[in-house]
Amino acid sequence: MKLILKSDIFAGLYQNPFCQYNLYRLYIIYHLPGVELLDRNQVTEKERRSMITIFNHKKAHVVHSIAFGEKVDASWNPRSPFKQKPAHRVPPDFAFANNVDKTVFDDSEDAVFVRSMKRSLVAITFLNWCTVLKREEKGLEGEGTEPAQMLTITLR
Repeated sequence: MKLILKSDIFAGLYQNPFCQYNLYRLYIIYHLPGVELLDRNQVTEKERRSMITIFNHKKAHVVHSIAFGEKVDASWNPRSPFKQKPAHRVPPDFAFANNVDKTVFDDSEDAVFVRSMKRSLVAITFLNWCTVLKREEKGLEGEGTEPAQMLTITLR
């Protein structure tokens, strides 16, 4: 099912998972250049210029290199215009480093087994419906009835 047609000038993607992408507005404007209203907000000229810079590098280079009919020296930079955050290194005295199990094993198979036993544990808890009283039984409830039981299954 197609939500947006190319002939539409109004597009609404409200509560669409695609909206979680931080550049989705520019992506929609790039692929639907005729759109005027997107998610109840007017599409601005700044968004249209940004869209060209991000999604069409060759056209952006041509647009930035032309100044009043003459070519200017604009170096070709194919990289994204976004600033990338530098990777943070964890200091050696980091607080969570003490949580690491530093046990040394003589046999590597023992280490693999211990690690797999720690990581492959799955516990499922559910209500045992056989112990739940029916509507008719609730009126006859006495002191000898047991409460509903919760069952837990542990898988490795």
